[in-house]
Amino acid sequence: MKAKEVTLLTGFLGSGKTTLLNAVIEHFKETRFAIIENEIGEESIDAGLIVKGEDDIMELNNGCLCCSLNDNLYDLLNSLWDRKDSWDHLIIEATGIADPANIAHPFLTIDEVKRGYDLKRVICIVDAELIEDQLKDHEEAIRQIAFSDVIILNKTARVSDAYLKEIHGILKTINPFAETLVATDRDFQIRKMFARERYANFYSNPKPVWSPKGMLNLTGSAIPAGKTLLAVSGQHNKHQHSDIETILVKYKESMDAEQLEHRMMVFLILQSANVYRIKGVIYSRDFQSRLILQTVGKSLSITLGDLWMPDETKESKIVVIGKNLKIYGFDKMFRTCLHTADGNAAY
Repeated sequence: MKAKEVTLLTGFLGSGKTTLLNAVIEHFKETRFAIIENEIGEESIDAGLIVKGEDDIMELNNGCLCCSLNDNLYDLLNSLWDRKDSWDHLIIEATGIADPANIAHPFLTIDEVKRGYDLKRVICIVDAELIEDQLKDHEEAIRQIAFSDVIILNKTARVSDAYLKEIHGILKTINPFAETLVATDRDFQIRKMFARERYANFYSNPKPVWSPKGMLNLTGSAIPAGKTLLAVSGQHNKHQHSDIETILVKYKESMDAEQLEHRMMVFLILQSANVYRIKGVIYSRDFQSRLILQTVGKSLSITLGDLWMPDETKESKIVVIGKNLKIYGFDKMFRTCLHTADGNAAY
């Protein structure tokens, strides 16, 4: 049987997750949703939607199932799978202080779960008025944005157009692969939101943009001795509050996937304390498809993506998001995974 589609909804406290969830339920009237709530006393689905309860599984007035995630996620997924004929799409609403990587982990790294559940997208809703301060004070807000595929700017009527543009730039810097949509008057652009699938945005071409610390852009070409590596253009006089950094590296040479997996696993275990997210598309001549690389907490996922087209430029593009990042160290690690002229990796 085909795997069930999954959407993970995240966002900091008070950003509007439940309002968005209700809007999604209302928008897709013909879809039978199963909903897992991961709230810890913050908020829940509007009481008017719930018509009856049965242990931890409630029925909503449009026929959806609502489950409270207070036990083992695997047990809950097994329970939902036993009732798979009664629902079409699973939405998980994470608590406002949750790291979505922890929830996404089984969907991206465990084969048994992946066979039954297909994580299509991670949506992060942010409060346009408060997100700048939240990024300064709460690491969870950074992790939520860094892990997302779609970012929804909510409560935009409270800020000016100029400030909204600045916030948009900050979010793009933190997560250059994500698509940012602006919600207005409860119009969450739901169709666009659900049209965005997890791997689609890997194929876009993220470009360096200005950020509090700058976007560090490193190409695959060799760096001449004595030349500076960092090239930050533009000027910005605000948002000096954060030490978030984003590194973008690109390599036209083929990568050895086995060596990349080994190097990344060692890095994640020993050196990843300041890294929120690593995400990228990898070119390896050993595969006809591009490889999709992403970290999920301290775990690694490398999966097959779409086939390379004959006229496409084949290159690896990797984004690293974190604090106090050492671009030379990342470049050295990734370069040891490049194939050399004799076909082997440059160990």
